[in-house]
Amino acid sequence: MSAYTLVREPLTFGATTIKNRILVAPHGQTSAVDNAPSDRQVAYYEERAKGGVGMVGVGGTVATLRKGLLQRRISARDVRAIPMLARLADAVHAHDCRVVVQLGSAGVMDRARVDIDDWHAVQGPSRVPSAFANELPVALELTDIRALVADMAASAANLQAAGIDAAEVHGAHGYLPMQFLSPATNRRTDAYGGSVANRTRLLVEIGEAIRARVGTGYTVGVRLSYDEFLPGGAGVTPELMDEVLGILADTGLYDFFDISCGGYQTFHRAVMPMSGGPDAFLLEHGKRAKAIVAGRAAVFLVGRIRNIATAERVLREGGADAVAIARAHMADPFLVQKSLAGREDEVTRCVGANQCIQEVLADRPITCAVNPAMQRERKLGAGTLRQAPQARRVAVVGGGPGGLRAAATAAARGHAVTLFERADVLGGHLDLLRRLPTRADWGMAVEDLAGACGRAGVDLRLGTEASADGLRAGGYEAVVVAAGSTWDRDGFTPALPGRERMPGCDQDNVLDVGTAARRALGDPSSLGGRVVIVDETGTYLPLGLAEVLAAAGVAVEVVTRHPAVGQEVRETMEAPWTFPRLEAAGVRFSPGLFAEQIDGDRLDLLSVWGTARRCVEGVSTLVLCMLRTPDDALWRAFADGPLEVVRIGDALAPRAAADAIHDGELAGRAL
Repeated sequence: MSAYTLVREPLTFGATTIKNRILVAPHGQTSAVDNAPSDRQVAYYEERAKGGVGMVGVGGTVATLRKGLLQRRISARDVRAIPMLARLADAVHAHDCRVVVQLGSAGVMDRARVDIDDWHAVQGPSRVPSAFANELPVALELTDIRALVADMAASAANLQAAGIDAAEVHGAHGYLPMQFLSPATNRRTDAYGGSVANRTRLLVEIGEAIRARVGTGYTVGVRLSYDEFLPGGAGVTPELMDEVLGILADTGLYDFFDISCGGYQTFHRAVMPMSGGPDAFLLEHGKRAKAIVAGRAAVFLVGRIRNIATAERVLREGGADAVAIARAHMADPFLVQKSLAGREDEVTRCVGANQCIQEVLADRPITCAVNPAMQRERKLGAGTLRQAPQARRVAVVGGGPGGLRAAATAAARGHAVTLFERADVLGGHLDLLRRLPTRADWGMAVEDLAGACGRAGVDLRLGTEASADGLRAGGYEAVVVAAGSTWDRDGFTPALPGRERMPGCDQDNVLDVGTAARRALGDPSSLGGRVVIVDETGTYLPLGLAEVLAAAGVAVEVVTRHPAVGQEVRETMEAPWTFPRLEAAGVRFSPGLFAEQIDGDRLDLLSVWGTARRCVEGVSTLVLCMLRTPDDALWRAFADGPLEVVRIGDALAPRAAADAIHDGELAGRAL
């Protein structure tokens, strides 16, 4: 049993009492069906309730009749959603857990032409577009504001009718109520602009209207961004939010304040990626909020809180009354239960890969890089793993994320599993990534995967090359080939399908990115004084290599045929942290270019439009980060034989770690 004491304490706020002080922070999902919670979402939240949290938060629901950009989210405003919201509430309540649902409106974050049957002008406090959506809005008239307030109140009443325990007005992250608070988006001169009191008026009126519909016996709160982190303090600052919070606390309308930060322009602050700041980075903001609220309402705090030890510290230091955690509960829905029982070594830890936010922003169902059961709880969640009808001897070849997951899952089902890894360390591709700047947390993922193997009794054999003859002689009844892939160095690009190889690719000064990264980690000067990296993946690896080289004084240029360097890095919120470091180190970024050919130390670049060329002289090393070839020779050696053999992960098709882990889980269950 763990020594955590503060986390275990019940908390009452408004009409709601939660059994402990750990919440699943509200977070947006795009898997609603007809704007109501889907079976998938109900199962997702129920799994977290089973895991021991005091309350789960359903984020990003639509609180207005016009859905716009949020049309794939749950609609609290639509009465047709009430039955499924009630089902969600019942599923969560069955595990002595409470549920809060967020009420949102996109404002200038909306898009005008999302719904073909509802083209409309985007609305906001003023004619100031969002830097994210970049659509010029029309300023809300007083009648529009009254309609918005009425919609929020009606949505809260729908939640109450569905048995949802609490409603949270989304006044953070750049959504409409925050747009009224922020000087960056509110230039009004009427009663809703100018002074802090006027900017706060909308949230006060929303609170009053909600209370008029649900009464004082229902729990209502508001989420606030304490700092927008805009350059020069142009938006919401802690000093401004101190005043806002004081005004709202004085009204007595809200039972809790959920403290976050950032907006869409600075979302990399709100959803801190792997290369971001320290855990619990909003602790001081929470202390400020607690001092202002002074016991008149509860204060919740988010902000890269990834384990129960950090949550306990936040509570102990007076940063919150309850701690709200989103991503760590995606990685492991049983985070609380395991931690409070003293089994923290069994927790699958969040590594900050931010695949979750990448999926939401792409309007895809939210998934987790390290937890293949997320959003697949009915199929892969707790209690779904069945013992194998007959235990078999299973060989897994490859100790990367896919192989480790396959081995652990198969062993947990009762098979006798041996994993062969030719390297002296586990992790495969992740072992390379974890050694690059700011990527150390990938090491936690490898540790967690290896730990699951250890608990399941997998026989791990490092530094051992598996062969077809050896596996046949070993008496194995099934083989999982998870041998990974190899980076190509031929310069082929699907954008130039008529060119099979880049001229000059066989030169000694042309390397694939994997080989280049390993050499650079050993000795950055080994690649020479001027390195050009051609990247078509948009991933972190080539940028991490660039940082290693540039830090050693190497002149580095990153070239891509895409419109921007590092597209995936942008999607996972890494770009605002990574690119400033690279720029400061002198790395040059060159989008919209092909590597046409290399001749000696001369590299010819061609624009994607085929109209301009640039010559780079004195290239000591050209690094190609383009395609990968599966290492599937072992699978092919068994392809026509009687032995059951399956290939997964990169050995099947080179993809991300999340795909390999998912492949491994399915393979382990199918054996």
